[in-house]
Amino acid sequence: MVEVERNIRQMANLARGVFSASVHALLDQREVEFDLYARDREINLLVVEIRQKIVEHLNIAGSHDVSGELVLLKVINDLERVGDYSKNLLDLAKMLPAPLEDEFYIQSFRLRYDKVKGFFDKSLDALFDGDKDAAREVIEGHMEINSSCEELVEKLMHDEEIGAQPAIAYALTSRYIKRVSSHLKNVASTAINPFSHIGYMKTPEVGDSGEK
Repeated sequence: MVEVERNIRQMANLARGVFSASVHALLDQREVEFDLYARDREINLLVVEIRQKIVEHLNIAGSHDVSGELVLLKVINDLERVGDYSKNLLDLAKMLPAPLEDEFYIQSFRLRYDKVKGFFDKSLDALFDGDKDAAREVIEGHMEINSSCEELVEKLMHDEEIGAQPAIAYALTSRYIKRVSSHLKNVASTAINPFSHIGYMKTPEVGDSGEK
């Protein structure tokens, strides 16, 4: 399974690059210096490759506890979704008729982006090293992001000074960043939660929440 770990780390690195490029394109009007959609397809191809390797491993290993393999299948699905939501951020940037300008919202997103960007390495530490401290840090960090994104959308609902198009863009940006955070939280939770609770924040340390 060494090759599977290497492939998952490769997926995470690709997803992180897509996420960072998309956020900078949206918030900073920075040109994406690679074919982001081709990069996303690379992630999808790795999903197929990893699934094949896990099936081959199970065929060779025979009857045994397969919870570890099920965890890895869940993880690659989460990383694939990170790529999808990151791609959505770039799609949004391309649809905008004008750059986003409200400094309050832009700065809010930059702070959330910086925090989520740090989740990539910590999630992998939780997954492959069983680092429970890293897992808790990601889970608790996601809970903060989840709450702050909900508060931001509520503020948008009552912000009479902002136009409809920017409001929609800010709401979608908040949603996409929150979902990236959520999928990385799922990866990190593998160090604490059994397979049955991956995707839910049911841990003795953090509490029980159905948020996904």
